[in-house]
Amino acid sequence: MTFETLDTLGAADDPAGVGLLAEVLPMKNEGYLVSSQLLGGEVIVYDSAGRYSRMLTREGEGPGELRGSAEFAIGVGGILIHELRSPVLHLFSSNLEFKKTFRAPGVAWSVQPDQATEGWLVSYTGGGDGPEGGVVFLDRGGNIIRSMKASEESGSLRFAVGDAVRGPDGMIWTASYTGLVEVFDDDLRLLGSLQLEGPGLGLEFDPSVPTGRSPPAIVTDIHFAADGSVWVFVLGPATPPPPNIGDQATPEELIDTFIHSVRMDSGRVVLVGTARFDNLVRPLGDEDLAYDLVNMPDGDRRVRLGRLRLSRQELPKR
Repeated sequence: MTFETLDTLGAADDPAGVGLLAEVLPMKNEGYLVSSQLLGGEVIVYDSAGRYSRMLTREGEGPGELRGSAEFAIGVGGILIHELRSPVLHLFSSNLEFKKTFRAPGVAWSVQPDQATEGWLVSYTGGGDGPEGGVVFLDRGGNIIRSMKASEESGSLRFAVGDAVRGPDGMIWTASYTGLVEVFDDDLRLLGSLQLEGPGLGLEFDPSVPTGRSPPAIVTDIHFAADGSVWVFVLGPATPPPPNIGDQATPEELIDTFIHSVRMDSGRVVLVGTARFDNLVRPLGDEDLAYDLVNMPDGDRRVRLGRLRLSRQELPKR
C-alpha cells in the first residue's frame, strides 16, 4: 500500500496544530473542516488551497458551541457536527451558517450522509437504562424519520456500536468498535455478519489492564471503495512493537492502521483481504481519498491529504 500525498493543511501561524488524531471533512471545492482533541470545541476552516481561513465554532454550552472535539458529515441539507461522547448534534448550512442544535436518543458515535433520505445516519449508544444502542435516520433538516434499535440478532448495535453507512444498493452496513460487521436491508432486516480478526479485535477493553500492555484495536471508519467492496479501518498496536517505547515515541511508532476489505458474496459477508501500514490513515470523502498526520518542523502535527493505492497483491484472497 502507498499513500500518495496531495496537500498538507495548515502553516506555522495557525492557532494550533491538530495533536494526536484529527477529524477532517472535505467541503467539495470550498475547503475543509478540521477538529481534534487538541483544539477542543474549536473547529478550523481551511480554504480549498489548504490555508487557514477562520474558526467555525468556539467552546461553550450555547447553540452551535461545542464542549469538546467533533466529527462531521456533509449531506444535501448541510453539515452535521456531533460532539464526541455526547448526544449533542449541531446542524450548519452548506455555506457554514448555523441552523440548530439538537440531541440524538443517546451518545452519538458517528454521523454519516444518507443518500436515500438526503439526510444522515447517526449511530448512538447508551440511550436508555442499559447499554442499548441503535441508529436514527434523519432528513435534511435533522428530523428523525425512523430509528433502528439494537436487538438480540444485532450485536454491532448494542454496547459496541460503531459506524453505520448506507451503500449505493440501499443496504446498511454497521461495524462495532470491536470489529463485528453486519449488513441490513432497507427494511432493517439482518442479512449477514462477520467478526473481523486482528490485533485485539473482538476483545473487551479492560481499564484495569496494567500500564504497558497493548490496548485492543478499535474500528474507526467504514468506507465504500471504488471496486464496490467495503473497507473497515482499524487502529491497533504496531506489529512488531517498537523495541524501546519511551516518552519520545511518536504515534506512528506505537500504532498501525489495518484495512479489512469485505463484501457480500452469495448472501454472506466475506473477507476479501487485508492490508497494513504504519501511519495513522483515515478515509476522506469518496473512493481512495484519505488523510494522515505528519510531524512538522515547527513541532505541530499537520493533516496531510492524499490517495490510497491498494494493489491486489496487498489485498490477497482468503
